[in-house]
Amino acid sequence: MVRTSRRRALGLIGALAALPAAAQTPFPSRPIKLVVPHAPGGNSDTFGRILAQKLGERIGQQVVVENRPGAGGTVGSALVAKAAPDGYTLVVADNGTHAIAPTLYGAKLPYDVFKDFTPIMLAASFPTVIMIHPSVPAQNAQEFVALAKSQPGKLTYSSAGTGNGSHLTVELFRAAAGGLDMVHVPYKGGAPAVQALLAGEVQLTAVSVNTALPQIQAGKVRALGVASSKRSPALPDVPTFAESGIAFDGDSWLALMGPPGIPADVAAKLNQEIAVTLREPETQERLAKLGLVVVASPQSGLTEVLQRDVPKWGKAVKDSGAVAE
Repeated sequence: MVRTSRRRALGLIGALAALPAAAQTPFPSRPIKLVVPHAPGGNSDTFGRILAQKLGERIGQQVVVENRPGAGGTVGSALVAKAAPDGYTLVVADNGTHAIAPTLYGAKLPYDVFKDFTPIMLAASFPTVIMIHPSVPAQNAQEFVALAKSQPGKLTYSSAGTGNGSHLTVELFRAAAGGLDMVHVPYKGGAPAVQALLAGEVQLTAVSVNTALPQIQAGKVRALGVASSKRSPALPDVPTFAESGIAFDGDSWLALMGPPGIPADVAAKLNQEIAVTLREPETQERLAKLGLVVVASPQSGLTEVLQRDVPKWGKAVKDSGAVAE
């Protein structure tokens, strides 16, 4: 009797294993955790919450946002790199966590951006705007460059911190403009960096388009240009720096990644469902108010961007002399 029961049990296990994939539990069958590796309130967080709501409605499963800030976003990213590779844990990555961090943190970085993640999608891009205080006697980028060259070491610029994207975007600008001699004044965050410009404590800063927009519209600052390959739909009258003859690309982006080893069919399913979600008119409209442009790339598109941006931002880090604190 015991042997017969055992044979039946083994036969049942074998039969279940032989079932086609379609008969097994479909993905997703439980909630998905979306880690935002920054504090609430920024672009990553707002994007993540919009995506979580709309994606959850589409797939019929809750998408839970979990903020895990620290060390420029590398703490939360490292947690996801070590998560189970089942597709139920993702991270909102950005060029800071995955293009700047490898050089900024060097051997201290607890993950490899190529080996320790499964790329899901390059989700959205947004330009950084470089703007100046109205008291600066320059009406456009070329005039500012001429002014800076005539006063080496006199003009100052603020940033959200050494090695931050705002700092390195100005470094790209300085290099592309012929090596402008300016003084960097780092602050502890983007808000105080902007306040320093508004107060006239510095002459220039770089911020994301949604932060720049109300200040530009109020006439409190003057935009020199967008550090992007294309003009921003939110600021259609502000030229790119390339249009002003200063060729550099400081595009910022948001992406979705998971731990290494996510099954190919699960990763493809995530890419498909997220792409459809992001392309919904309501989602695009909400993201556009943040200055975000939906990209919704295939998985390979994210890999290509990493291969391009890791060396680009790495050079900016090295040229600036920035090191992680």
